[in-house]
Amino acid sequence: MKINVIIPTYNRANLLRETLQSIKDSRLPDDLKVTVTVVNNNSTDETEKVFRDFAAEPGNFEWLYLFEKKQGRSAAVNLGISQSDADLVSMVDDDIQITKDWFEVIYAMFRNRGNEIDFIGGRVLPNWEVEPPSWVEPLKRGVISLRDYGEDEWFYSKETPMLSGGHAVFKTSVYKTVGLYPEELGTTGRSLISCEDDVFYERLIGSGKRGVYCPDLKVFHFVPKYRLSKSYYRQWCFSAGMSWHLMDQNYGHFTATKLLGVPRYLYRDALLDLLQAFWNRLTGNESGSLEAERTIWIFAGFFYSRNLRETMVGKMLKRVVDRTITIAER
Repeated sequence: MKINVIIPTYNRANLLRETLQSIKDSRLPDDLKVTVTVVNNNSTDETEKVFRDFAAEPGNFEWLYLFEKKQGRSAAVNLGISQSDADLVSMVDDDIQITKDWFEVIYAMFRNRGNEIDFIGGRVLPNWEVEPPSWVEPLKRGVISLRDYGEDEWFYSKETPMLSGGHAVFKTSVYKTVGLYPEELGTTGRSLISCEDDVFYERLIGSGKRGVYCPDLKVFHFVPKYRLSKSYYRQWCFSAGMSWHLMDQNYGHFTATKLLGVPRYLYRDALLDLLQAFWNRLTGNESGSLEAERTIWIFAGFFYSRNLRETMVGKMLKRVVDRTITIAER
C-alpha cells in the first residue's frame, strides 16, 4: 500500500517545519510506503529550504517538491493529486501536526475495510498559541477548523457533518469519478474565500462514494493568536458569504427564491439574528451575541459579492472589511 501526503503551503515555513517534523516522528507500518509532497504555492520565505532539509535526512519516506504558480490552495492541491501514483491520497494543511499513530490508523482502516470504504476523515483538535477567550465557542464553527464528533464511528452522508478537506484520506480512484477541487474557490494568499470542500463533498456523496468518520485518526491544528479575535471572526463570516455567492454563481448551489440575487431566507435569518445579537449583548451573553452575528455577516458578504463588488461603494466597503484581518494580526 502506498500513500501520498500532499501539503499545500504558502509563506508558512516555520509551521511547515513542525508539520514535516510530526510526519518524520510518526510510526510507519512495514507494508506502507509514504511519499510526502510539498506544493509550494508562490512562497517568498524559506519554504523550499525547509523541504530540502527534511528530504536530505535519512528515513523511510519519499520526498517530492512541486511548485504551483497559480495562486490558491485548490490549485496547489490539484497539482499534488495529478502527480500522485499512490493508492491513497491525503491532504494535510501546513499548520497541522499528525499524531504518532496516524499512518497506522490509515493503514489498518484501508487494509481491513478497503472493500467497503473510499475515504476516511478524522478529528481535528486545536493547538492553541494562546489561551482561548471565554467567548471562543462560536469560532469553533469553521474559524479554527475544529472537527471532533466523539468516540463513535459513523458513515458520512448528506445529513452528517462535512468532511474536512484539511484532514482526509481518499483512494486515488475517487478523483477519477469525482474530479478535482474547484479552483475558483479556496483560500488564495490572504483571501479567506473558501467552500471548495463543500463543492467537493457534495460531488463525493452524490457519486455514491462511502466514507467513515474515524475517531482514532487525529491531528492537531495550530490556532494563532490573531484568529482568536472578534474582528477576524467577522471577516471570516463575511468571506464565507462571498464564498456562498461564488458557489451559487458557479454551481447553482441555492435553489431558494431570491431577492436581489440573495436567498430570501437569508434576509429573514439576518434580521432575526440581529435582534438576537442585540438582546444577547444587553443580557451580557458575549458568546451568544457573537454567534448571532454569524448570519448577519454571511448575508452581508453574499449581498456585497452579488450586488456591490464592482461598484465604488462596494470597493470602499471591501477596504474597510479587509482592514479587520490586518488589525487582528497585529
